Order: sequence, then structure tokens, then C-alpha cells
Amino acid sequence: MMIARTLAVALLLATPAAADRYDALRADPEIANGVLVAAIGDAIGDACPDLGERRTRSLLVLNALVNRARTLGYSVGEIRAYVDDDGEKARVKSQARQWLAQKGASTNDPGSICRVARAEIAAGTTIGRLMYVK
Repeated sequence: MMIARTLAVALLLATPAAADRYDALRADPEIANGVLVAAIGDAIGDACPDLGERRTRSLLVLNALVNRARTLGYSVGEIRAYVDDDGEKARVKSQARQWLAQKGASTNDPGSICRVARAEIAAGTTIGRLMYVK
């Protein structure tokens, strides 16, 4: 899954933003949840080569997140800076690991991540709807 990476590519023409604006992006539930879903999707994509990403759906979700941030007054540059920030990446990856652990998976055990992913697909969750079994 390359949802977070796809967001960065979609915002190629952006410029860096002030770090103090990140708090507001983190505080927005829609954006925070979307970024977390992207990080979980990336972890699943890295661990599960037999699962694919529904790219059209993923792009629609990403577009909605960008539009949400734009309606909150953020520039494309600010959004890109947020997505590209190493500290933010580490923070969100940590949240993704916690989410996976709550579901019984570990990043040290790719099979456990794939089991969780398959359960998400079967349940039709937000994450599951963004994936398919190849």
C-alpha cells in the first residue's frame, strides 16, 4: 500500500510549511484518521505481497483528505510538509503499529499483519475496502 506515498506524489508542486501548523492538522479527526489509515495501509502493503491496493478508492480518499485540509485553510505546501515531515511519519507509523498490535498483529510478524488485513477485507472496514486479495 502506498497511500501515504501517493499523497506525497500528488502534491509535488508544494513548498514547506511552518511546523507550528501541524498541531491543527493532527487535531482534525478526519485528517488524523485518514493519515493513520494510510500508514496502516503502507504497513500492510509492505508485509503482504498477496494483497493489492484499490488505487481508485485510495486516490478518492486522498483527494478528500487534501480537500478537507484545503477547506480548513491549509495550502498544498503545508499539506505536503506535513506528509513529508520525518517526525510526523515516525509518529503516525507508531500509531499504526499500536493499531496493528490492538488487532493482534506485530510488524515483526508479517503473517499476523496479513491475517489482520484479510479480516479487515472480510469485514468491509475502511481499511478493508481499500484492499483486495490478488
